[in-house]
Amino acid sequence: MTLPFMLGSLIILPKAISYIVLIVLLIAGIVEFRQGHIGRIGIFLNSILLWQIFYPTFNTLPSWFQWYLNIGTVIGVIALLAYFSRQSLPTIFYQVCFMGYGSISILIVSVLFIFGVHSVQPAQISSNISSNLTNGSFQYSN
Repeated sequence: MTLPFMLGSLIILPKAISYIVLIVLLIAGIVEFRQGHIGRIGIFLNSILLWQIFYPTFNTLPSWFQWYLNIGTVIGVIALLAYFSRQSLPTIFYQVCFMGYGSISILIVSVLFIFGVHSVQPAQISSNISSNLTNGSFQYSN
């Protein structure tokens, strides 16, 4: 079992508010997509938002998602420290964060988990999507 890289005392948003914030993520995601990047504060806030949503159920999450959350914490702290020290980070850092921890990515991951797709592994999801595409069906099935 993986240990969470987050303190429970930092989880301050009620779960209902966390879900409402997902709507704000859609707007932020559109802005990020138009700009083509995500800022350091955005990276940090997205990593914290993931914990606000998933910390109460951390022990029931698949290990790959637990690692995703923990890596997000490390990336978020690096981004915050770079912001406060006024240091720019390598372009690859921003590109990886845009793809993995950008608002649209966070929104997609959150919606998938809220609706119960977390019981399958990523390889199963991609194989089911590709088989559904070849069959002409766009519905997800276990």
